[in-house]
Amino acid sequence: MAPSLDTLAGVGLSTYRGCTHAQKRLVLHAYWSRRVTESEQITRAAREYGPYALVMIGFITVELAIVSIALATDGDRWAWIAVLATAFSALATWWTEVCRRATTRRLPAGAHAVAASD
Repeated sequence: MAPSLDTLAGVGLSTYRGCTHAQKRLVLHAYWSRRVTESEQITRAAREYGPYALVMIGFITVELAIVSIALATDGDRWAWIAVLATAFSALATWWTEVCRRATTRRLPAGAHAVAASD
């Protein structure tokens, strides 16, 4: 039996999968906007989501790069669209990493109040 994507990426999305639809929206909003949330569950789910998002966007970027190279090599007139899509995907990969790092550095919910009082 082949390993699952979660095992390959070293990611577990158990907290995210346990969230309701409304909570999942909050997780995605907290992750992509890099905003701090008071809910420990939302913060934990956003931390779990980060590596998964980075792996997925990375795969898409690699696939688009391969298509871009193939189209450019053949001299296809549509190669410029593939190159633009690859550049956009590379930018999305960078932003995903920025968001992942910001989410990883966040203090657990409530910890900022303790740190501020010290």
